Amino acid sequence: MSNLAKRIGTAAVLVPIIVVAIYLDPSPWAMTAVAALVAMVSLDEYLRMALPVSEQDPAWLLRGVCALLAAALVALPIAYSPGVVFGPVLTAGTLAVGMATLARPKALPNAGRHMGVCLSGLLYVPLLMSALPQLKVAGHAHWVTLTLCMAFFSDTVAYFFGRAFGKHKLYEAVSPNKTIQGSFGGVLGACLATVGVGHFWLTPELPVSHAVVLGIVGSAAGQVGDLVESMIKRTFGAKDSSNLLPGHGGMLDRIDAMLFVAPVTFYYLWLVG
Repeated sequence: MSNLAKRIGTAAVLVPIIVVAIYLDPSPWAMTAVAALVAMVSLDEYLRMALPVSEQDPAWLLRGVCALLAAALVALPIAYSPGVVFGPVLTAGTLAVGMATLARPKALPNAGRHMGVCLSGLLYVPLLMSALPQLKVAGHAHWVTLTLCMAFFSDTVAYFFGRAFGKHKLYEAVSPNKTIQGSFGGVLGACLATVGVGHFWLTPELPVSHAVVLGIVGSAAGQVGDLVESMIKRTFGAKDSSNLLPGHGGMLDRIDAMLFVAPVTFYYLWLVG
């Protein structure tokens, strides 16, 4: 089976789940459950690369503690104010990770690095992911869709622009295949999402001028997210974060751009909407 066919098959399974979570459940909880699960899986992929995990040291305690904290960071802001939740959860998380690290005496030579990896992972994956279901809380279901479209359109148009016109490397030391021309295509793709899918369809309250600016900023953020994950994989010598999703690699490979796009949308609505 070709890689494209695998990607289409994976999308055929995932997209209906996401659509159901966004639109068929009027409450934010289905979206929150999906986001929490994705955050837990993606964070575990990050930890398995960064710790790293091996048969000799599967690091079950650290990974279990981080999974629970990831679920809390995504789910609790839906029940309570994010401003009330994040401080206590991150504080408790620092204590819990510290205790879990101390409880692994055989790994003490690398304990400081392990603790740092876990804490950075909590900020990198679930804290950023928490912005997505929060959009649903305020009744902005269409904005969840728009956020996903921004990330997807940017990535897809960037790929085709890079293949067709790419000549100048964007950041070869981190991602050799990305080009400046592809990056421009990514910005165009995100603007097509915010203007076409957003202003002219799902979110007519979004002015065209705002849609263009949001598309540019969202694409830039998403491309940074993509480069950040490439940097992480290069640091730890991994080609993909896992092989969970046929044709896509791991869950973190699939959401790396969206993690950075979702807060852009959330704070746009918070400041302007």
